[in-house]
Amino acid sequence: MILVVNKDSNINNKLNQIAVILICMWIAIPILRVKLGVIFLFFLFIVWLITTDLKWLTQKLSWDLIFIIIFFITFVPYLVSGNLQYGLIGSKGILVNFPIFFVGIFINHYYMYYKEDYKTLGKIALFSLFFYTIGSLQTYFGLLKYPLAARELAGAIDNNPGLTQLYSELGIGGFGHIYSATFLLIVALFPILRARLFPVKNKIIIFISAISILLMLLRASYATSLMILFFGLILILVVKNRFTFIFLIIMSTILCLLIPQTAIGDFLLSIANLFKDNNILNQKFVDLAQFILNNSTEGQTGTRINLYLSSLQTFLSNPLFGIYGPFGNSTNAKVGGHSGWFDLLAYYGLFTAIPLFLTLFYNYRKHRQFYKRTQFSSFVITIYLLFIIFGFINPILYVYEIGFVLFCVVPAIPFISYAFKLKDTENLTLERGN
Repeated sequence: MILVVNKDSNINNKLNQIAVILICMWIAIPILRVKLGVIFLFFLFIVWLITTDLKWLTQKLSWDLIFIIIFFITFVPYLVSGNLQYGLIGSKGILVNFPIFFVGIFINHYYMYYKEDYKTLGKIALFSLFFYTIGSLQTYFGLLKYPLAARELAGAIDNNPGLTQLYSELGIGGFGHIYSATFLLIVALFPILRARLFPVKNKIIIFISAISILLMLLRASYATSLMILFFGLILILVVKNRFTFIFLIIMSTILCLLIPQTAIGDFLLSIANLFKDNNILNQKFVDLAQFILNNSTEGQTGTRINLYLSSLQTFLSNPLFGIYGPFGNSTNAKVGGHSGWFDLLAYYGLFTAIPLFLTLFYNYRKHRQFYKRTQFSSFVITIYLLFIIFGFINPILYVYEIGFVLFCVVPAIPFISYAFKLKDTENLTLERGN
């Protein structure tokens, strides 16, 4: 694949690049989000938008952008009727968190598909890794002093509001920072594992960032995060193309059906034993093993399964417009609040969920076609699979850091080496896969 970097050095373009880099910084460094607030981010986005070539809003709009606009339009009737809510978060989740979650899809499209400015994409990826390194190190050192801080910020355990405020002001990242860093770490390994043409100094920078993020993830002790990282590493090492991916999924499904539950449970207990010095991770894997061995609805895993089922059952009772729609009853309905996809379906039904799912499908297909027959193709497949799975088992749509990383930073990773050293007229290549 041959790509050409175009020259554009006017002041307007400089302001545009500064704004997008500062947006990346706001997303990646938790303490800045606390100190600067969300108003600062919206100001940066307005600066970024008015310094773009505004013709892109009416030209070359892809299907994912069209469907995400429709997705937000579906909330208008609920806003007018006064039913715009998202569980305990209220309307803030939809009016504030959702737009931030999806802002990266527009930023990426502008540079990657409209302007074809691959140097700026490289800067977005490189600076994001740098900022995530800062945020991860702040979180790591904060967790050395307050080991449970990340879990308290995520609401995983009972917390003291005064302490959570202290943790935030110390720059300790919570749920959104931990999981967005997990997805970023998996894709950041591309230059190290697959890209032979990447300059060594860039690989060293990425390696330092990866180590910083990994140390934070281990210290944060999020079992799901480590499982996502583990399976992500297996997939990117094994999956070379779409055929390999489909074959692996089929074989994994068959093995899960054939392997006895006792074997799976014993395997999880052996993993728990690896973390015997980490009480949190040890208990998580023991709980999961006992759930599989005993088919019990007790414990943390059993409780979460029940919450997933409650959201699914509520959706099946209100399939079209959800509990906030014209035929729903939000007073008596029970939504678990722990599954991104099931919760959305329960709250707003297919009327809102279908445009969202079409957005994700077309965004995946757009990037899959762009990177077709390149080494990065398997990373695109892997990260979207993990993202979809994660959305079933955890809240996701109001966790805006994850959305920004997935839609904006992840597709830009292969362009890191394009950021600063290339001449304006130089042709660039992406390595072809097997």
